[in-house]
Amino acid sequence: MDASHFRAVFLALFVCGGAVELILNRLNRREVLRNPVLPLRFTGPEFAGHFDADTFAKSRAYTLERLSFATFSFWHSSALTLGLLFSGILPWYDRLLGRAFALDLNRSALFLAGVVSLQSLVQLPLAAYAIFRIEGRYGFNTMTWGMFWRDRIKGIALSALLGLPLLYALLALLLRLGSAWWLYAFVLLLAFQFILMIVYPLFIAPLFNRFQPLEDGELKNALSALSARLRFPAAGIYVMDGSRRSLHSNAYFTGFGRFRRIVLFDTLIRRMDRTELLGILAHEIGHYKRNHIYKLMGGQILMLGALLYLAALALRWPVLYAAFGFPLTAQPAAGPAPVFAGNPAAGLFLFMTSFSSLLLLLSPLQNFISRRHEYQADAYAVAATRNPAAMRSALIKLSNENLSNLTPHPWYSAFHYSHPTLSERLEAIQGKKAGIRG
Repeated sequence: MDASHFRAVFLALFVCGGAVELILNRLNRREVLRNPVLPLRFTGPEFAGHFDADTFAKSRAYTLERLSFATFSFWHSSALTLGLLFSGILPWYDRLLGRAFALDLNRSALFLAGVVSLQSLVQLPLAAYAIFRIEGRYGFNTMTWGMFWRDRIKGIALSALLGLPLLYALLALLLRLGSAWWLYAFVLLLAFQFILMIVYPLFIAPLFNRFQPLEDGELKNALSALSARLRFPAAGIYVMDGSRRSLHSNAYFTGFGRFRRIVLFDTLIRRMDRTELLGILAHEIGHYKRNHIYKLMGGQILMLGALLYLAALALRWPVLYAAFGFPLTAQPAAGPAPVFAGNPAAGLFLFMTSFSSLLLLLSPLQNFISRRHEYQADAYAVAATRNPAAMRSALIKLSNENLSNLTPHPWYSAFHYSHPTLSERLEAIQGKKAGIRG
């Protein structure tokens, strides 16, 4: 395959992936518009006080606006990607760096840092619009502009403090360790992720939110008793001030080993009663008990290893560089095959950009596994609390208060939803959906 053929294949995959995304958005929009009134399955006694005509209309409007924004974001990101790849700006930037640096660590690191910074800068207005216009219009956003910019500055500082050393280390392995560089990079990234699991809840997350131990009282006693009864090891139960930025609710556990902690959003505590919070906690514990975290980590490790191995092969391929106008490095007349055929940083960027068109095809499988885990965690929570009504009530409240789409198109859900829909989860708890609780 020569450069022109590779460009044609890339564009074909890019267009196909984009077409799938746009078709899914359109199908979901049509499904929402096809349901102008609250479906009967959401009008029973347990939905009273949560779902009504006004709330459903607001949920539909929120869903439709987010779909329109997703479509615009798709065109925006597609134009950015194609502009970077076919305008010649990246080879120009590489040549500019080449005047100051040889093909060394600094040149490679500056190339990737510059490209990533440009992408982040161009995407910044979209992030602001989503927060201050869409989330603000529907009553979710509580973030100020000052907080928005402080978060970005902190993110830049963390990228410089953690990301740049990691980038230099990866590039050093690539430039100096020959064809086996990807194995060493694999070990390095695994070690970094493991350390980050410990460091993140203790030092990084508190830079953005306040985490306070749950106050002593009936709720803490009940949650602690459930955690102890289910033999869930945790360093404590913490409340996060999520309402400083958004009124969306959530709960999760984070950390590793004895550093593991349970985190509840303050918005969740204000909206749920004790039995519902017990169900939510049992659901999170269910993920731990069913080894979902380790299964997810195992899948991610396999994917990381596969990507690094494929990247190692791609960096040796001159066609990858020539297809997008990058110069090739001098090839030895004899001896082992070169580790890379051009600027390795450019090769990594081109490989990941080219490969990303295929990732959409993996979404249904990834989401199927994730949704199955959610069903299993729900089943565990119901068995642990012996209170299916409280679990159903908690899910109904979460869906209502987050204005979740109650009528998504099945194909859109398969490609985009890591969690089952509300009706699917309620049916599973009632035992009406077979084959999903094992």
